[in-house]
Amino acid sequence: MSLSAYVPFILLLAAVLGLWIHRAVWVTALLGSIVAGYVTGALYGLAALWIAILVVLAAAYHRARTAPNKAVWQALAGLAFFFYALVMSLPLLPGFIRVELAAPVVLSAGATAYSIGVGFPKVVTGILILGLINPLVVRSWRELGRVLARALPVYVITAIVGMAVVIFMGYSSFAPKWTTLFLLFAPINLFFTCLSEEAFFRGFVQREVSQVGSNRKLAAAVALIIAAILFGAAHFGGGVNYMIAAAVAGLGYGWAFMRDTRIEAAMFVHFGVNATHFLLFVYPRSA
Repeated sequence: MSLSAYVPFILLLAAVLGLWIHRAVWVTALLGSIVAGYVTGALYGLAALWIAILVVLAAAYHRARTAPNKAVWQALAGLAFFFYALVMSLPLLPGFIRVELAAPVVLSAGATAYSIGVGFPKVVTGILILGLINPLVVRSWRELGRVLARALPVYVITAIVGMAVVIFMGYSSFAPKWTTLFLLFAPINLFFTCLSEEAFFRGFVQREVSQVGSNRKLAAAVALIIAAILFGAAHFGGGVNYMIAAAVAGLGYGWAFMRDTRIEAAMFVHFGVNATHFLLFVYPRSA
């Protein structure tokens, strides 16, 4: 694969990192990644239109928060954004190509083949949630250190419980290894997969549901469970066992997010579990 194929996703990564810098940075990088996507073939046809509609829906939801009768308009705008983002992320709309950055390889004896691929829809959704709807990111290195320190015990518990579940179900088994593929897996998984999924399921679904009603403790618990169930359901492609494992892990990611309402906490636990799975167990699953 030519180096030019990486350009749209390098710019998309710049857009993600721009969320911690300034709106002008992530907006400019995102626009650049879309242009580069068309040039390299990662995007085609109506892809830009689908992204533009997502931008409009995100802005509409943000605007609905201050509109007269905001409860009604916020609910309608929120549902519209939720379902459209799902359609984008599955993906069900034409115009998006999943670009394979690493060819399929078997990482452990008895494992299914694994490849690394990237695409636009989920990542763009995550960027827009954190950029336009809920800017739930840390604002200093000191705050980041505090958030990660508080998330560390949640990661340990989630990793232990999560891996116990997948082993019990025969989905994976202990198989420690090292491969240089991890050097590509790590940034892609952290800044594309974890950011996009945590932005949607925790930064949008869990955050918004937790704001419903007057009993905030009850709402927070309900939001945690709903987000975890939806997160598990979103992994239907891996089968029932994978959905169950994802839902269990989602409880841990949501728990980390609930403690500080910072997306970095959920991203840290999510990436930590994924990295533990990748490095110490059969990945992505037993054949």
